[in-house]
Amino acid sequence: MKKSMRFFARISWIAWIAQISRSARILAFGAFVATSAMAENLLGISAYTLAKQGRWEVESMKMGEYEITIPYDMENAYLTFSGGRINGIVGCNNFFASYEIRGGGKMIAVGQGGMTRKMCASSAESQIEAIFGKHFAGNFIVQGYDDTIELVGSEGFVLRLFPSMMLEPF
Repeated sequence: MKKSMRFFARISWIAWIAQISRSARILAFGAFVATSAMAENLLGISAYTLAKQGRWEVESMKMGEYEITIPYDMENAYLTFSGGRINGIVGCNNFFASYEIRGGGKMIAVGQGGMTRKMCASSAESQIEAIFGKHFAGNFIVQGYDDTIELVGSEGFVLRLFPSMMLEPF
């Protein structure tokens, strides 16, 4: 666009704003601020947030239409992201894998992980651990919300995490 046309377009925009009522300007400004805040929230959460926060509690896992919420009495359901490595416990065994941030922070690629082989105290822990171990590998899109992050896998597996209140990982 030529310089003179850009100037004319800018003048037309300013003239239009001057003509609309005060209440319409306030309404338009409010919509702009709300949209900007929403965009900032969505854009501010990324795979880099995982490493910055460090330790994340696992809230739930979803596969298709089935969602498994981690019971509150299950103490060990956390992951830590640091230096390209994921460590944690989801069930009763230690989990470890590598990860790589891709797509400018919009994706995380999780390598095939491994687990220790202790026997779990309950069948619920064993089942949760088996589902997690089977599906937490591959590419995940990082989606941020007010208080959680969801890692959405290409196979339909969704892992919902929230920031840990613990200062140091165990």
